[in-house]
Amino acid sequence: MSAGGDRLKFELRPHSSERRSTTCALMILIDGEPAWPVPGETEALVEIQIDDLLAHLTDFWKPLMLRQVYPIDAAPSRPSTLRSIAEAEWEHMQPEAAAAEDEAITRFEEAHDLSHAFAGLYGLPPFWMMRSGEDYILESSRALWRLPFDDVRASLNATGDWICARLHEADAERWQDAIAAWQERDAGDAAGLLAWSTGLDRDLATSLLKEGALEPPQNFNDAANDNDELRIAARMAGALPADQIREIIGLARQFAGHEAEALKALAADAQAMIAERFPHAKPFEQGEAAARFVRERLSITADRAVKVFEMATSLGIELRHNPAEPPSLDGLAIWGPRHGPGVFLNEASGRILGRDDRDVEASLGARVTMAHELCHLLLDGEHALSAIEVLKARMPAGVEQRAKSFAGEFLVPTDIAAEFWHRAKRPVDRAGLDAVVRELIEIYEVTRSVAAWKVEHAARRHAVDLSATLDSVAPHR
Repeated sequence: MSAGGDRLKFELRPHSSERRSTTCALMILIDGEPAWPVPGETEALVEIQIDDLLAHLTDFWKPLMLRQVYPIDAAPSRPSTLRSIAEAEWEHMQPEAAAAEDEAITRFEEAHDLSHAFAGLYGLPPFWMMRSGEDYILESSRALWRLPFDDVRASLNATGDWICARLHEADAERWQDAIAAWQERDAGDAAGLLAWSTGLDRDLATSLLKEGALEPPQNFNDAANDNDELRIAARMAGALPADQIREIIGLARQFAGHEAEALKALAADAQAMIAERFPHAKPFEQGEAAARFVRERLSITADRAVKVFEMATSLGIELRHNPAEPPSLDGLAIWGPRHGPGVFLNEASGRILGRDDRDVEASLGARVTMAHELCHLLLDGEHALSAIEVLKARMPAGVEQRAKSFAGEFLVPTDIAAEFWHRAKRPVDRAGLDAVVRELIEIYEVTRSVAAWKVEHAARRHAVDLSATLDSVAPHR
């Protein structure tokens, strides 16, 4: 029997003995291919008790469906690397803090690694499951997949329902509590649903609801839909102190909702292009492809700097800039049913207004941040995705990589950087590279870091590694 949707299926083969009606052999398939326990092996299954799988799905339904952030201040590209990233920092932390992180990660692993579901079975390979926006990350010991969230949710619903039907047939009275718990899996109060969907602790979620800073989820489906721009902004800022979370929600709330047909059309076309031509590309490749597409669509010429603020206004994006807390916040992009599209740039950030800067729109750092936020508005859906450049930001790593690559390619295409490097006789020394970088800064009005990155990317096309030298040309890039 296969339970699940079109892309994710749980192959559950009942035991041949009628006395073992709750025992099945399990294999997980993705896109028709075995993914777990042994990728590619059609006859490699693990014998389980199906009530164990049902209990896991029931007990951890809310984190599996609603949680999109990690339990510590880290943004790994995949769930399996969370512990190793944390362990590398523990030797520099107080023992109590390290122990608290260890406990939080252990609870995370119990929920999101399916191999923990089966009592008495040890040494099973991991199978990670975690939501990431409209995608769902599935990871085995050998591969990582990104499937549509709705597909995975439908698959898990179907799997749980199939198990319940089989348990009811086997012994309805014995399994009635387990079946009832599954049927009530979506139940939850507003504060609890908000806490799971934003990654905030329950006390803070309760306070924000009482203050009216956030609207309560009407039910589980409302929380799972993830289309409330202020809740998303709260999630992105969720690792910050409570007063700063409130500040960021307040900044997002300032933007009134308005129509932006030009932006909507460009976003739809850019997303369609990525879906058609780069569906499985790495995030940085998608970002660069989108930047080239937008430059072509907007007829941006190669001989001068992009008028990024003028262009944003013409697309219908509202721009705001003022000093705000925390200073580590560079910018915030918001677009949803009630707010935006808009971009806020923080004048308190040294990257937005440096010592010698007087005008935000003349600031090189502000130009880069504006391009970065534009990517979020174009590619990350017609809802809020707060691009919060802070040390404790919770933006998914792939989303940020894509936006960073978009900003660089949009302002200085790699082809242009390659032309400048070739024209300078392909220097590899510090002085020669510094001259190329300074020329790009002057003409295209970008930061030293962006110019250096683009020269590095251009040289890589010719199998030349300039990273070490460019690190000295643009420190801290």
